[in-house]
Amino acid sequence: MRYGTAVFTAFLVISAGLHLASPEPAGSQTQIGIFAPGERLQYKVKWLFFRLGTIVVTTERLPDTVGKYLATIILDSNPDLFFISIHNRYEAVVNVEPVRCDLLRAMEVDGSDTLVTGYVFVDSLKRIYMHQRLLPADSLIRTEVRDIVNRFFDGASLFFFARTMIHHDSTIAVPTLVEFDMFQTHMTFTRIPVLASIGALDDPIETLEVSGRAEFEGKTFGGFSGDFKGWFSNDHAAVPIRAEMSITLGTVDVELEQWSRPGWTPPIINEDQ
Repeated sequence: MRYGTAVFTAFLVISAGLHLASPEPAGSQTQIGIFAPGERLQYKVKWLFFRLGTIVVTTERLPDTVGKYLATIILDSNPDLFFISIHNRYEAVVNVEPVRCDLLRAMEVDGSDTLVTGYVFVDSLKRIYMHQRLLPADSLIRTEVRDIVNRFFDGASLFFFARTMIHHDSTIAVPTLVEFDMFQTHMTFTRIPVLASIGALDDPIETLEVSGRAEFEGKTFGGFSGDFKGWFSNDHAAVPIRAEMSITLGTVDVELEQWSRPGWTPPIINEDQ
């Protein structure tokens, strides 16, 4: 897994709070209003004074379906940096009730080649079909099947499920699919409001914090240590605002810099009042 994918995976795991030990109230996800067609969130990825790249997350309702959305995540490295070149795209069909990934297609560019990874979940069989192909040669690199799976999370599905659960007070372990393998991600949520600042706003945002550790340490290029923290807006939208993680280079920061979501503005706190 390349450096940019490590940052991407870590950021999404930070967004992955799954309270799997207890049943979810019927309709809880949609009542919160997390899924908003037309939503676009843009994040900058920083290390020290360097901007490593940009992450863009968009959401659209999937036509001719009930309760399914197409989530697209685009990761591009900073073209001014010579030591990384990342241009990746992740497209997921996310089911709302319950929140899960039904299908994922990841496209990761490496020079003139593109590695395409696909996951397809078949609920009736409790099975995930997984494959990797290399383009433009269209050569099959890997294919596997995993059985006895109630649902799986990675990428965009983690991003959205966390947002539905951020207002819970809990410590949890999350089954996370990374590079064809399942791992546990441990995290702790509190409902204590915390102020978080970003460069795009003069005033701080009221957020809720998650902290934890991912067991897939060593599976990501760049040396993601497994420790992380994340902050979500303390409102109905639960938008991820900031994240911090440790990699070989040091601490990487992921910060919301642009947003477009119908009817939403960050819940800022005016400290002068």
